[in-house]
Amino acid sequence: MADIIIDNIMISEVSDDSDYEHVCQNLYEYNVQVTDGVLKIPGKDINLYLKDESGKVVGGIFCETWSYGLYIDVFWIDDSYRHKGYGKIMLTEAERLGKEIGCIFAHTCTFTYQSPEFYKRMGYKVFGVNDEYPNGIKQFFLKKRL
Repeated sequence: MADIIIDNIMISEVSDDSDYEHVCQNLYEYNVQVTDGVLKIPGKDINLYLKDESGKVVGGIFCETWSYGLYIDVFWIDDSYRHKGYGKIMLTEAERLGKEIGCIFAHTCTFTYQSPEFYKRMGYKVFGVNDEYPNGIKQFFLKKRL
């Protein structure tokens, strides 16, 4: 894309890390202001790792907390450790830790080729579906009261 200039203001794809950080930080500060600080509560990340007997990471669940919610951002378990109950244990522990610090609900999104049925079995309810992807792929938005 070529730069677009309107009234001496430029729209450009060219940037560096500081430009990205500047935009994100300003959006965060705006959101904190307009939510009267609720956005920052509880404001603690919850990251759990599944490790084998040698200490090698074979899975992990990474969650952020804000506005009394626990957002499950990344959740992966190596194929050889799936269907053995580790996912259930990890998700339950992340939820427990979230509730302990003040979260009242958990939410996430997942795709048809990932784990919507797992989340449903864990008590999550679908509250939205994006079915605009090709090849029948759907994105599910799920939530659960803690």
